[in-house]
Amino acid sequence: MSCEGFLFFRLALTLSSPALKSFTSYEEQLELLRLRGLEITNEEQALNILKLLGYYRISGYYYPLRNTNPVGHPGRQDTFKPGSSLELIAELTSFDKRLRMHLLDGLETIEISVRVAIAHRLGKFDPLAHLNPRLLDGRFTRVRAHLNVSGHQSWIERFHEKLSESKEDFVNHHHKQYGGQIPIWVAIEVWDFGMLSRFFAGMASRDKNALAIQFGAHDGGTLTSWLRMFNFVRNVSAHHSRLWNRRNPETPVLPPLDRCRSLSQLHTYPDSKSKLFGTVSCLAVILRHIAPESTWTFELKMLMRTFPVSNLISLADAGFPQDWESTDLWSLKLNKT
Repeated sequence: MSCEGFLFFRLALTLSSPALKSFTSYEEQLELLRLRGLEITNEEQALNILKLLGYYRISGYYYPLRNTNPVGHPGRQDTFKPGSSLELIAELTSFDKRLRMHLLDGLETIEISVRVAIAHRLGKFDPLAHLNPRLLDGRFTRVRAHLNVSGHQSWIERFHEKLSESKEDFVNHHHKQYGGQIPIWVAIEVWDFGMLSRFFAGMASRDKNALAIQFGAHDGGTLTSWLRMFNFVRNVSAHHSRLWNRRNPETPVLPPLDRCRSLSQLHTYPDSKSKLFGTVSCLAVILRHIAPESTWTFELKMLMRTFPVSNLISLADAGFPQDWESTDLWSLKLNKT
């Protein structure tokens, strides 16, 4: 866009939108927080926090610390609850970072394992199974009239984009040696989690169900919803965004209680399904099936015990029931069946 074009674009936005907030210095940001009731005990340290994390970033973390509006008026006021401090916010952001790293560790194990399972399941039918619509669900391969393309075709386009962007030696090797044909057990190495979850959703029911049982998710529809949930969490974590009290737009489907009693608390507290507790519970179930010697569950328990101590926030905001550690899924010292 040219300079003149940008100026015209900006003028058009200015005329049709509310004015943007004015730029403020770190010192002005700190004073604003102080005036709104946030406790600042060490000004130098507080300025360093703002420089390290940014005012807008910490606003998501301090939202629960703001006073609530009167009944009947949703939302929060600008002022803070008594006892709110910038140090507490910094503790919360540090905890959230450790949480994201731990979730990514567990999700990596699941992502790789599901990829391999898909390749092993479909590769025996066709080395190019990921490109073969006859092996997939008709709803995935059927052309959508309003888009004039099928979900599978869109997925293939994304797959080819990933191949063209890749600098991996194995991709170059298959281009030179096999004319660009890449078997599914190699192709999975360029899939991201979004591609993985979309492809699994598009597999034939018999194949999805078989893999779901392998991963402790009862049926293909259940595991499809779990992978979508995991994909959202993976993206949030990979982009360093706030995770601990964020609702997941992909609410997981639960197996019948008599088929998976490990998730009994999600049946008892259904609101927890779309919160962090729902994610880590489903993640723990899968890890118990595919990596029974993993210490991920135990380490998650230890991590949650480092949550900042305050009467203003709690793990209940993330969907954790008060007695969550006492259930079978979390009470074992190591993640063993």
